[in-house]
Amino acid sequence: MTDGVAPAARCWAAVAVVLTGQRLEPAPDVDWDAGRLVAWLAEQEWDAAALQDRRRRCQAADRPWPEALPTDLIDGLEFARYAAVLAQVRTATGLDGLAERVHHGPAVIGPDETRLLREVPPHSVQR
Repeated sequence: MTDGVAPAARCWAAVAVVLTGQRLEPAPDVDWDAGRLVAWLAEQEWDAAALQDRRRRCQAADRPWPEALPTDLIDGLEFARYAAVLAQVRTATGLDGLAERVHHGPAVIGPDETRLLREVPPHSVQR
């Protein structure tokens, strides 16, 4: 992005790149409305399901997500607004926490864990 870019447009570009990993050029009439940003991302084929899938793939591959902010987008970025808009977009798209990891099937307990479960502290009173 070049100098003279509106702060809101720089914010949209920054949010897009950290969530999608792609450089997307925002429309000229952007503002600070996270809802409009979510709709714009969906128009760019990055709806909530696509973003959630990307997050799952990054986590499965032990890659950071969201991605680091590229240094060329840092100049002129209003960080408080950027952080607020990013948080609102993540909440609106269901990306506001780590994906749940649910263990399906029986719990597998090894011999060490079994021994620890049998042990009772000396001060424990059992009747």
